[in-house]
Amino acid sequence: MFGKRPTARTFMLLLFSLVVATVMIAVVLNMEMRASAHEVVLTIDDEPVTVQEFQFFLRQNKAWTTSYFKQKYNADYSEDFWTSAYEGETPLDYARQKTVQDVTRIKTEQSLMKQHGIIQDGSYASFLRDLAAENETRQEKVREGQPIYGPQQYGADSFYSYTQSMNYQRLIDTLVKQTRNSLGDEELKALYEEVKADYFHLGYAFVYEKVTASGKESFHTLNTFQELVLSEKLSVEEAIARWSPSTGVEVQKDTLDIDTRSKDDDGARYLHDVLMSTQPGEFTAIQQDAEGSMMFRLLDTRDKGYAPYEQVKASLVQLYIQKQLEQQVSQKLHDANIRINEEVLRSVSF
Repeated sequence: MFGKRPTARTFMLLLFSLVVATVMIAVVLNMEMRASAHEVVLTIDDEPVTVQEFQFFLRQNKAWTTSYFKQKYNADYSEDFWTSAYEGETPLDYARQKTVQDVTRIKTEQSLMKQHGIIQDGSYASFLRDLAAENETRQEKVREGQPIYGPQQYGADSFYSYTQSMNYQRLIDTLVKQTRNSLGDEELKALYEEVKADYFHLGYAFVYEKVTASGKESFHTLNTFQELVLSEKLSVEEAIARWSPSTGVEVQKDTLDIDTRSKDDDGARYLHDVLMSTQPGEFTAIQQDAEGSMMFRLLDTRDKGYAPYEQVKASLVQLYIQKQLEQQVSQKLHDANIRINEEVLRSVSF
């Protein structure tokens, strides 16, 4: 005999039980996900880095890692790319290790920021609260028609980069105020000699000739003219004198100092860049337009020297503090007590 068919009431009870079980499973899974997000991947001098925070920085290394493996191993992105081994290197492990290095440096910088009162809290939770507050403020301004600077809404990546760089600069400014009165000329002048070529060189001025020709055959004319000058080792004036005046070649001598030109003078900036890679005696490439052709010949490059020490002293103080701060960060990185939870680290992915 067959059993009794389930009643509608029994069916509804079964359905209700299934729904309740599904909800409970979803709640448990959500609690587990939240718990795992707050698990600690590593601590840096007792500063914890949670899975949520570590994943944030890990995602920033995704493009870097794919580019690295493409360049080093010609590895193309595929479904199993992150777990494939390339001569012993696995992309996901590489990205994790790079993220450990990045996070360690950032937390080290933030510890110095806290030490000097620039920030109170360097946790990721604090960052997320600041991000939400900043975006809410911007939305209010948009609704009220008030001007805002920058984006209407910050993404997490751009806001973290912005706040970190701003706080680092505030740290430098604070250290400058604390230190500048105690810095003597001896330290600063030594630094000036060390960095002046990179920071305080005034550039070059160029003495050149502009050589032009008109007519349909102007490009060919200047090309032949250039060959004559170089093969016979003539000046432009000597070459013009040797040629028949009917060729229409003309020369104009001038000096270019980019610091005396308007910032909007694109032609002068283009010529400056060209002459920077030209040796005295060489011609530039021939340029042609509807009226004719022209080229330039560099005669002399004049070094303008360096900005004087007294003029750049304030900048030197900034540079001095930057270098001191970099040394501090490097020392703290060297001495940092880093404890990694390897099991949690291996569980973190994109």
